[in-house]
Amino acid sequence: MIRVISPTELITFAFVALVLILTSIFRDGLDVGAILLNATILLGSVAVVNIIRSRIDTKAVRILHTFYILAVVIVVFKTVEKLSFNLHGRDYDNILIAVDRALFGGANPTVWLYQHIPVMPLFVEFLQLCYFMYYLLPVILAVEFYRRRRRENRDVHKIDEIETLRFVVIYGLLTSYIGYLILPAIGPRFTLHEFWSISKELPGVYFTEPLRWFTNLAENITEGMTNLQAAQVVTRDAFPSGHSETTLLCMILAFRYRARTRWLILIIGSGLIFSTVYLRYHYVIDVIGGSLFAVITLYTADPMMKYLLRLKRKILKSI
Repeated sequence: MIRVISPTELITFAFVALVLILTSIFRDGLDVGAILLNATILLGSVAVVNIIRSRIDTKAVRILHTFYILAVVIVVFKTVEKLSFNLHGRDYDNILIAVDRALFGGANPTVWLYQHIPVMPLFVEFLQLCYFMYYLLPVILAVEFYRRRRRENRDVHKIDEIETLRFVVIYGLLTSYIGYLILPAIGPRFTLHEFWSISKELPGVYFTEPLRWFTNLAENITEGMTNLQAAQVVTRDAFPSGHSETTLLCMILAFRYRARTRWLILIIGSGLIFSTVYLRYHYVIDVIGGSLFAVITLYTADPMMKYLLRLKRKILKSI
């Protein structure tokens, strides 16, 4: 297992360890049982997949070993959700709102956009589709890089485009989760607007409402909840904007490695980043924070990968 495990999985192990340490320190008020169950599932999944990969070398197993980490990081996100608000007992939207107002001369950007830009359903539809593509952009890029590796018949244990993408995206997401733990916030949909009025104020065409429903469900919001109930259960993932951070990382890596999909990713990614504010999911400072986190991730990813590879080699020598 140690022979085939990657820096991406090692950094995930480290983050789960951080979650467990925080849980042990601040266990009062936390759903310790659910957190421990999630941690067991996470660590067990990584161990099982890598044991299988170390013993079986088939196309299906290689695909599983390359892409399963995307599902793992979703479970990590749902685990962080159980800590962020409970660690503080409050949200910090007031700080983020104050920063936005300071940046924009006392105006709230989401309110200003609604007041000054005519609402066009087709434009809203495009932005909602872009926002949803957050879940697919890393997959599109990963599939292209994986096919490139197979076509060039590279050693699957070497650090190449697909391994760099996996590490940078997961590492970036994990750093953004640290932001959620430090500064939980729910976003302008709830604090500056009436949540259930968004569909009337920003109507789409065909796909907007189903995509909004999917996004709400992923954040624990279901039909029939009041505005207050929705604000209480929604995930505290406003700062930094993980959507902006991950999208920027994908855009940069797409051009760095000359992906054939790079221009498509640039167009969709640009719309996605703008949509985070226009559709009221994030404050502008969240986008700025996500951009800074992306820069930090890019500058520290290579040293971090090299450190984890050295650690892996030491472990192998000691066995």
